[in-house]
Amino acid sequence: MKQYILCFLALVCGHAAAASPAEPPVIGGLERAVTEKIAGAVLVSELGCTACHATTQPAFAAKSGPDLSAVGARVNAAHLQRFIAGPSGVKPGTTMPDVLAHLPDAERADVAKALAHFLASLGKPAASAVPAAEAVARGRKLYHSVGCVACHSPEKALSGSVPLGPVAEKYTLVSLAAFLQDPLAARPSGRMPDCHLEHFEAEDIASYSLREQKAAAEVFQPDAALAARGKTLFAQHRCDACHSAGDKIVAPSLPALGKVRAGEGCLLERRGAWPHYPLAENQRASLRAALADEAKAWEAAAMVQLTLTRLNCIACHQRDALGGVATHRGEYFTGREESLGEQGRIPPPLTGVGAKLKAAWLREVVANGAGVRPSINTRMPKFGAANTEPLVAWLKQIDTLPPAKFERVQPAAKPHNVGCELAGTKGFNCIACHTFRGRSAAIHGPELTTMTERLEQNWFHHFLAQPQRFAPLTVMPGFWPDGKSTLPGVLGGDPGQQRDALWQFLAQGPEAGEPAGLVLEPLVVEVRDEAVIVRRAFPGIGKRGIGVGYPGGINLAFDAAQMRLGSVWIGGFIEASGLWRGQGSGQARLLGKDVVDFPPGSAFAVLESSTTAWPLLDTTPGLSPFTFKGYTLDARQRPTFRYAPGAFTVEDAFTECRDPAGKLYLERTLKILNPPAGLHFRVAVDKLIEPRGANEFAIGKNLLVRLPAAPLLRDADGARELLLPARGELKLQYHITTTP
Repeated sequence: MKQYILCFLALVCGHAAAASPAEPPVIGGLERAVTEKIAGAVLVSELGCTACHATTQPAFAAKSGPDLSAVGARVNAAHLQRFIAGPSGVKPGTTMPDVLAHLPDAERADVAKALAHFLASLGKPAASAVPAAEAVARGRKLYHSVGCVACHSPEKALSGSVPLGPVAEKYTLVSLAAFLQDPLAARPSGRMPDCHLEHFEAEDIASYSLREQKAAAEVFQPDAALAARGKTLFAQHRCDACHSAGDKIVAPSLPALGKVRAGEGCLLERRGAWPHYPLAENQRASLRAALADEAKAWEAAAMVQLTLTRLNCIACHQRDALGGVATHRGEYFTGREESLGEQGRIPPPLTGVGAKLKAAWLREVVANGAGVRPSINTRMPKFGAANTEPLVAWLKQIDTLPPAKFERVQPAAKPHNVGCELAGTKGFNCIACHTFRGRSAAIHGPELTTMTERLEQNWFHHFLAQPQRFAPLTVMPGFWPDGKSTLPGVLGGDPGQQRDALWQFLAQGPEAGEPAGLVLEPLVVEVRDEAVIVRRAFPGIGKRGIGVGYPGGINLAFDAAQMRLGSVWIGGFIEASGLWRGQGSGQARLLGKDVVDFPPGSAFAVLESSTTAWPLLDTTPGLSPFTFKGYTLDARQRPTFRYAPGAFTVEDAFTECRDPAGKLYLERTLKILNPPAGLHFRVAVDKLIEPRGANEFAIGKNLLVRLPAAPLLRDADGARELLLPARGELKLQYHITTTP
């Protein structure tokens, strides 16, 4: 630790420091390449050889380096300086070469400093905050379940993992969360794909990744003169060959790749006036093998293997003998449907996928991360169209099946009706294992009503005839053993016609009639001795809702986007079918009765006077002043929400209580830290707000609030507003006035 600190201080001060031993580049998927030629082509691409050396070989297309045009808003400048001065020493296994390796120590440190000041000038530094313990805990679970561990090490190091480097010195919580939400914006090459993280999920994983941070980072102020010199050095050292800094990337001007001698320049172990790569000997051999065939055309099958290896698709998927979930990572691939077995946790194989999926859907899968397997926790990531478009054409070209033999069911035989019957409980009972319009009676298998949009009809016939041929571990039964139907009374027992009737029925999509037997039991979330929290979509709130059911039968929904109380109700908590069945695109259904809804918009605002109108909420993306900081739990699992609706912080806690008559009510404690002058809290807005006693008001038909001080009651746009000056600590009571 002492040596690390001295090294850091020396570089920041502009002095030389002893370089750490360089480690060979670690590239996801490289160790599983099927041939030395493909391994070499992966290295040529990932090391950016053709960013400087021109080539006519498509297989050698260079991976674009991170976009640096706003890197000052993303990365700590002190880290940039250390990394530029010695990339592999700071991040062992990095693919970034040491472009300053040939310089004397003092000059290298001086150049790194100028480059860091230039890069720090590109973008305003993001705000810094120390990760909260509860966010770290949530992030740990997400990191180990959504797919991060497919490429990176878990907390215990695993061989072949793509290095993360010292992220705690590189990012702030805000900048890392923003990067995780949209990694393709900063790294367009798709090697770090988009895992469809929602805002709070990204914050939680960022909190876990930065769990070693103990204090907020100081804001770095770049020196204008150094930044100007750094901009010149950026071009001089050819950084712009791989990275964009806002200007157009310079085209290669060095000798073409075909004229480069494999034993010279960047491939040498010794350092010189060229980028230094600390390659392992087997990596040098692979590069030589690939460069020897630089002029030879690659067949589509080899390009598929190369692309799947380069994007590390093979960390999750298997295609023939290539890839698949590695044994030492298998425990991190989990699912929510034990009855589906391995299919419920392991991503599907890619063997024959070009014959299976229609081109448009296959494109949606690889480019945008589309998926239909909600039981699998590992998410199909988004790689971007530019990185995957050729892959779709190659897969469609090389994956083929012979035409399936069947006779089309004619309209007179009513194939839609027959197919509906076959899909139901009186037929093959497809709905027992598949969702239908997002609903499922049992297992949540792939959606039936979108099946013909996704699957090739020819593959559909082949698969239904012999499921185990395509997926040996599938739980899908065979309905035509030895070519004979288990339903001989339907369409004369003809297997081909029965499969065609199913296809024609499913081709109606969402308009298809509902098969018999799709009767669903409600998914009721019960509350017993402790509070229950559900973070999903709630009525009037959307996907950032947080529902809390309190013991005794009083509940609330909190809006974590607008930082407001959304609703309060008495009785049962929620019915969750819309959240947990199918694709989870629905919302919670509130149980109980007497639901009280509160108005959308900010609950806090600064008012210049008692007549100042309550401001409208600016919903423009990226301009919201709100920051939700999570919540802590007490001994009975009741949350205290923490959020910043501006330049101040609020701690917001609710507790279930009983009045002298034994009726439940909620007591709310608001602690406002550093409130600005004129800050007000909006208690309620309703056409009917009437005083009932000292600081006590009836709101609407069935809510009574008791306030800690005299409020401001005023008219506002055809309704009435109840406002409280917001400072220090406020205690409010919410009483549902009808009998539970």
